[in-house]
Amino acid sequence: MKMRSSLLAIIIIGILSACSSDPSLELVDANVDIVKDKNLLGSIGITEGERQGEELVPTALYYEFTIKNTGNKTVGIRGVDKGISITIEPKDKLKMVSEDVIGFNIYNPEDYNESGVGFGHKIQPVLKSDQNGKFTLYYELGVSEENPQVPLLVPTKEKLDELKENAFNAFFVVTVENEEVARFDLNKPKN
Repeated sequence: MKMRSSLLAIIIIGILSACSSDPSLELVDANVDIVKDKNLLGSIGITEGERQGEELVPTALYYEFTIKNTGNKTVGIRGVDKGISITIEPKDKLKMVSEDVIGFNIYNPEDYNESGVGFGHKIQPVLKSDQNGKFTLYYELGVSEENPQVPLLVPTKEKLDELKENAFNAFFVVTVENEEVARFDLNKPKN
């Protein structure tokens, strides 16, 4: 009977260790700011009119995250749709603030159609065991001068402050090969 218990314990430990092969990621740091910086966001070239050839630098809601792989296996694989990917999933309050401030949900890519601006990210597709990675997501909020090519003008400072104040009312979602591997509530303070 004692041998049977030991064998059962070994089987359970084996099953549990197999289940723990899921990535172990920790959100080390999260920051958000409103930026207007060509080095971070690039620029929008004016292609028509008397200002043709000039550039417009958009203003954006700019998130920076540091993630640590606390597991003992590499997370992500180099290659299209195989590496680490990140998104912001806004809660209802943030969606409402975004729609009020910008006129649409900036976290939904399709809502950017016809706005003249867009969104982007910088990611590290692979994290080795015990490695930190820097990730950024940005959502352009408009330009500061009228131009027919970019109809979306930057909201007032008060509206931008309201958006920034609510920017962590969301989940930060990490996927690998289109499968969610981690979800962090940005409203919850870290331990």
